[in-house]
Amino acid sequence: VSKVLSLGNNEKLIQSALREISVNDSVLQLGATFGSQIDRTLKKIGHYGRYDILDICDTQIERCEKKYGHHRQVNIIKRNANEDIVRKDYDVILCFMLLHEVPTVQKSKIINAALNNVKDGGKVVFIDYHNPVKYHPLRYIVRMFNRLYQPFAEKLWDREIYSFVENKSGFMWRRVLYFGEMYQKIVADKKVNTK
Repeated sequence: VSKVLSLGNNEKLIQSALREISVNDSVLQLGATFGSQIDRTLKKIGHYGRYDILDICDTQIERCEKKYGHHRQVNIIKRNANEDIVRKDYDVILCFMLLHEVPTVQKSKIINAALNNVKDGGKVVFIDYHNPVKYHPLRYIVRMFNRLYQPFAEKLWDREIYSFVENKSGFMWRRVLYFGEMYQKIVADKKVNTK
């Protein structure tokens, strides 16, 4: 299902996310995912990393607890992704294909909460949809699908993720686009506070 919904780009997007994570990192993931993304992130952080997975959906929480609850480095948290987290010591906060599922107001809250909760020198990684190039062969098919089944996805065609951010200056920003610009990875590297 993940491969079909990502038009065969799921592997590329997972690899792109994993490039931002190191062994022994403390990672917070906003929203549980299906497919191999969680398994591969868990493998990447290794035995001494920490992997907190946050979701509000009871079904996703139960699924994650059943599948990953026995791993000592995994902590499943039932919480809305738009709320501040008590911990502020994450090396990486990962928002993998979550933003297209929520309304605009929630997008803004989730993005800013993530940026507020990463430690100095850490990074926030957003992987999601983007406005594809005009000549993309699947552009209009995807637009029709989104309007029928993912009504909040098209807002990521209209606005850049960066435009939802309240405090841009505390971060260094970089972006990579994939598959005719239909998908994006935005990385916000938090500057180290020298005060």
